[in-house]
Amino acid sequence: MAGVYIHIPFCTQKCGYCDFYSIIRLKDKSEFIDALVKEIGLRAGEVDEKIKTIYFGGGTPSLLKKEELVIIFNALKEVYDFSFLEEITIEVNPDDITTEYLGDLKEIGFNRLSMGIQSFNDRILTYMNRRHGAEEAKIAVQLAKIAGFTNMSIDLIYGIPKMTDQEWKHTIDTAIELDVIHISAYHLTFEPGTPFYKNLKRNIVSEIDDKESVSQYNTLITKLTSAKFNDYEISNFCKEGFESKHNSNYWTGNSYVGLGPSAHSYTNNRRRWNVSDLKKYITNISQDKVFYETETLTEKDLYNELIMLGLRTSKGVYLNSMNNFSAIFMDEFKQIKQKNIKAKKLIEEQGYLKVRRESKFLTDQIISDFFIV
Repeated sequence: MAGVYIHIPFCTQKCGYCDFYSIIRLKDKSEFIDALVKEIGLRAGEVDEKIKTIYFGGGTPSLLKKEELVIIFNALKEVYDFSFLEEITIEVNPDDITTEYLGDLKEIGFNRLSMGIQSFNDRILTYMNRRHGAEEAKIAVQLAKIAGFTNMSIDLIYGIPKMTDQEWKHTIDTAIELDVIHISAYHLTFEPGTPFYKNLKRNIVSEIDDKESVSQYNTLITKLTSAKFNDYEISNFCKEGFESKHNSNYWTGNSYVGLGPSAHSYTNNRRRWNVSDLKKYITNISQDKVFYETETLTEKDLYNELIMLGLRTSKGVYLNSMNNFSAIFMDEFKQIKQKNIKAKKLIEEQGYLKVRRESKFLTDQIISDFFIV
């Protein structure tokens, strides 16, 4: 069954590292919701109405009030069959969390939170221009658990310039002590257009070296494995049975519909992405103009994507699925596969090709080795 993603493009301030589409202007919320509701209706029939997951991302979805979320939910219910839903997630910022707001989210139907914490160190949070403090983040997690959100994920970032090993260990230890059941941990990247990238180009800041990156990733793996987390995807860790169903939908190549400015969709080997401009999104939808672009994936695209998504997961690439590709792709695949197995980077196990644990940090490099350009 398919998933539905809703992009909420509002923030009250921009984090230094973030390149997701968002704007620091809340006055357009009403017009945005009107346009979003119309898009939901326009996209009816694009995927099976029996959906498995809904995910509110952003931006900062927790800036929406209860009544605004209800309007969106009612529009979704007009199009999709909610009786098969297993997971309804909303991304939240710690400083938006109150007991009342958590109660509203539960009442609406959300059963999973994804909390953007990034660090439990105030110096690091200030450096990244986050709007919450470490203590506020801990309280937010505790309030969410009290409210009944047992299925909760938190985001962490490593690879931050001048972050000490002790600071990173403290952040991981704090997350473990808070007894969350899912952690998404990402290495900091300097994305073009972000304040961090501009500072990099001005030599105000430098990326950490590979040795330090590997050390921080190994610390993450070691500590979370000891705390009985499964590393089911290169950046995602969970307690048994608490994998993100929505994100797993992406990684296994299932269909999903993306709604809102900049949101991406995938159905029947076709990609579609909405314009990354709120004003244009609102205007074009209201005037019945095209507000998106599309492309049909080629065999090369499908091959590269299957390799990329599969090798990022602990399960790996299902080898039988490679038989769908033509001989030229299979010959290339077998050659690169054997080279990496010989180099002890990959292993074949129970019909899957997967990255060895000790080579996890090299996953992107291994994937690029397979890519056909």
